[in-house]
Amino acid sequence: MGAPPTSIRRLLLEDGPPQGTPTLQRLPGRARPRQDALRECEAEAAEMRGYIPRVLWDFLVPDLTRVFRWRVQLDCGCIPEVLTLGDGTPPHDVQWKEHVHESQLPHGQMICWHDNSPSAPYRVIAEWGERREVTFPASAVEPPGGIDPNAWALIRHDEPHTSAFWKVTLTCGHVEEAVAPSLDWTPDSGLDRAPPHRVLQMSAEFEKAWRSNPELQTEQDRDHTRRMLVDGWPSPQPERLCYSCPQVRMITAYERVGWLVPRQKKAEKTVSRAPTPSRSALERRLQRAEAVAKRLRAELDDLE
Repeated sequence: MGAPPTSIRRLLLEDGPPQGTPTLQRLPGRARPRQDALRECEAEAAEMRGYIPRVLWDFLVPDLTRVFRWRVQLDCGCIPEVLTLGDGTPPHDVQWKEHVHESQLPHGQMICWHDNSPSAPYRVIAEWGERREVTFPASAVEPPGGIDPNAWALIRHDEPHTSAFWKVTLTCGHVEEAVAPSLDWTPDSGLDRAPPHRVLQMSAEFEKAWRSNPELQTEQDRDHTRRMLVDGWPSPQPERLCYSCPQVRMITAYERVGWLVPRQKKAEKTVSRAPTPSRSALERRLQRAEAVAKRLRAELDDLE
């Protein structure tokens, strides 16, 4: 069990907990020492400067003086610390990343790994995204452990081969990858389906295999296989396992910790005052003022 590490590096979840509005409150426990968090972030920023061109530092390396610390409580009970740029956006309004595809999670969700999490569920593909190609070497002659030699002989590749992988967004809002049936396939190509007689034959073969070996597939995988058979065994399959769903947690509450780098207090403006004059200087000023007043009284008398 664990919480996502502090880092300076964001559709609704199917069958997930309802999304309430997280509350700002005092959370159990205490934040770790600020110097520890600062030391970690400084090391990470230094590492980033090592592989990012200097001209891009201002854009890609976070300014640590603008980093604000938070503690968040997840619905699993864990309380990790997170960082944001500035203190104006609360953690549940940030889209955090998952750690496999570096894709953004829906608002209010974070990854928190637990060993006792349920298995990955099947989700329907809602959107096809970026494409990449991967070239694989020729397959080994001997089958990997646990694979039937006869089955391995059918699926192994004698020569290097290239496959196209597409990033797909599932109906839960999470991102996975799907393998295209061919390099020239695109989402506009649609799904290929097996002939009806072949689907009936496959259905009978699967049922026979399940009866002879009940451990061949889990109940979840059997249900998925049956759905694909009912749909005509489409290629590529419109469902994918979502490995984020079992590890996604909802933010239920949060606490402000403070700036990673303490803000400098603004110096108070001091009003400059002229030095206090001496007694003799004040007496001379008074005498001059009295002489002026005497002259003005005389001028008033002449006017009258």
